[in-house]
Amino acid sequence: MRRWIFPLFLLIVAAIAAWQAVRTEAVLAEQGAQGSVDPGPSPTTPMFSVRRAPEHLRTPVVRDALREDLNALAATFPTQSCLVVSLDGEPIYEWNPILPLVPASAQKIVTAFGVYELLGAESTYTTRVVATAPIIDGRLDGDLWVIGDGDPLLATSAYTERYEGDHARTDIGQLADAVVATGLTEITGAVFGDESQYDTIRYVPEWPIRFTNESQNQTGPLSALVVNDGFTRFDSTNPANSLSTASTEPAEFFASFFDDLLEARDVVIRQSSAAGEVPPGTIEVASITSDPVSVVTNQMLDVSDNMGAEMLLKEIAVAGGGVGSTIAGATAIEQALRLNGFSTSETDVVDGSGLASENRVTCRLLTEILDASAGTPLRDGLAVAGESGTLLERMVGTPAQGAIRAKTGRLNEVGALAGFATASDGSELTFAWVANTTDLYPVDDMVAAQDMVALELIEYPEGPSIDLLAPPGS
Repeated sequence: MRRWIFPLFLLIVAAIAAWQAVRTEAVLAEQGAQGSVDPGPSPTTPMFSVRRAPEHLRTPVVRDALREDLNALAATFPTQSCLVVSLDGEPIYEWNPILPLVPASAQKIVTAFGVYELLGAESTYTTRVVATAPIIDGRLDGDLWVIGDGDPLLATSAYTERYEGDHARTDIGQLADAVVATGLTEITGAVFGDESQYDTIRYVPEWPIRFTNESQNQTGPLSALVVNDGFTRFDSTNPANSLSTASTEPAEFFASFFDDLLEARDVVIRQSSAAGEVPPGTIEVASITSDPVSVVTNQMLDVSDNMGAEMLLKEIAVAGGGVGSTIAGATAIEQALRLNGFSTSETDVVDGSGLASENRVTCRLLTEILDASAGTPLRDGLAVAGESGTLLERMVGTPAQGAIRAKTGRLNEVGALAGFATASDGSELTFAWVANTTDLYPVDDMVAAQDMVALELIEYPEGPSIDLLAPPGS
């Protein structure tokens, strides 16, 4: 019975339309006979022309055009590559979306997710100075301890001023000033450094040795108590880590450095500095609190700060109730991804920076994280094409300058770019491109491919004109 309902309905509609047409012709004929005025030209666009509903028809055509262009680009990518583009959280293009790939520094997007999910944007680090006895008449008859809280920004102005633009810093000189402000003039014991909040594994075991020696120094030694990224020496003008010397015992170096700061402020210290674990029953002397962790995280994203990324990963582990370790932090992030419903079957978090070639992500995961980042500062931390961070010298003078906000990634056999593209109509596309290669695909070609993808996205949705969507004669 039901199969006849719809045809019957159409028959009724057609009959009504025919009756209305006959009635209209009769009325017009009568008006003409009575000398009524010319009603003017009839509409040139039929009631049901595509011109009367252009967006509904134009959107799929425009998206098809984008897919065609991106497919042409994807045909030039290395075999092991992926590209995902989404609009308002809906994927509109996918090329190998769940292929697990080495992300290089695009891994920092995953780390940033962990920070904002497990630490919160407003959390801070507090480095404390305590004493084993009260300070009486300027004299401390005992030892002074500096207890590390994992602050990766503790530094001197001489260290951070070598970087272009603003570089966040927790001023260690202010901490020394606060100690002296108590009236301290003499320490009969020594200055000690306590790094017990994190483990003492200085570098991620999976990293190649070139990342951890003076040929590159991709990070300083990892510790809960570091100053100047744990480097004992650095070039006075060039911020390249390869020109720096890393401490083998960062907490001990910190204690020695802080000893020197106090002595430069006329504090007499009777014994040599050292590292250890603070004894019970100490008295707080002074402290210094860092900027919110969002500052650390966004600096990590903008300039691809490897040291900051690894320290944040260990802090995530501490937030979970344990000692800060890379493994515990990585496990916590993987768990948080699953609990938040992300696609993690092909994900493997090994470090925070992306230096480990054992990391695996998919383009779908990266775009999902970026799409879900509303309400966090993650978007604002990404470098801007032609304007800041690792994209400062990229796409300069092109329409993409200022319109691409993204995290880069680059290792010998890895290229990545993931972030947001402001399209020609003001909408924002989310995208992730990652490529791995063991063949002769130069890194420069990867960069060129990324730029081509970016330029394609910012032109969206400038697809076919409305005229091309209308049938002939409409």
